[in-house]
Amino acid sequence: MTIKEAADRIEAFANGTAGPWDWDDFISIRQKDPEVEAVRQKCVAIADEFPPTEPRKYCSDAGMQALRDLAADLHGRLQGAR
Repeated sequence: MTIKEAADRIEAFANGTAGPWDWDDFISIRQKDPEVEAVRQKCVAIADEFPPTEPRKYCSDAGMQALRDLAADLHGRLQGAR
């Protein structure tokens, strides 16, 4: 997985447009690229940092915003690298 793919996956999950297993696959499978793996680990940690306030939610609303911010930051870094 590339950073762009990770950013797209995070954004889709946070916006509710991801496929049913996309998020689970992303957070459950270690990534070969160290940068992508670091992003994956950040996403896993968000559930602990921003615990869900409702049953069956991944994290709180603040956590979902943190995921959106992370995706936007990654997309911004990719735009700046061009």
